[in-house]
Amino acid sequence: MPRPWELKAGLDLITSDFVYVRWLGDRKEIEAITQVWDKVVVDKAEDIRKWVDFLKQVIFDKKLRKLFAFANSHYAGHGPATAEQFKMMWNK
Repeated sequence: MPRPWELKAGLDLITSDFVYVRWLGDRKEIEAITQVWDKVVVDKAEDIRKWVDFLKQVIFDKKLRKLFAFANSHYAGHGPATAEQFKMMWNK
């Protein structure tokens, strides 16, 4: 699925006063690497940085009230660590 920043410019993706993002990843790819969900096994830092930049722009441009961001373990290998990485990048 294309990332929002890869879509046609001018397409308004915001239809409410909040944003919901869910990083799912590729189940087959991650399960070929691990069956244990206790650590990050795929470095998604560059992708997460792009999400942070995009979402900050959207939040501030649209003056949105809430951001909900979730990651399952198939995204990078450990959902809670991915969410924490996003939070740390957001707060920089």
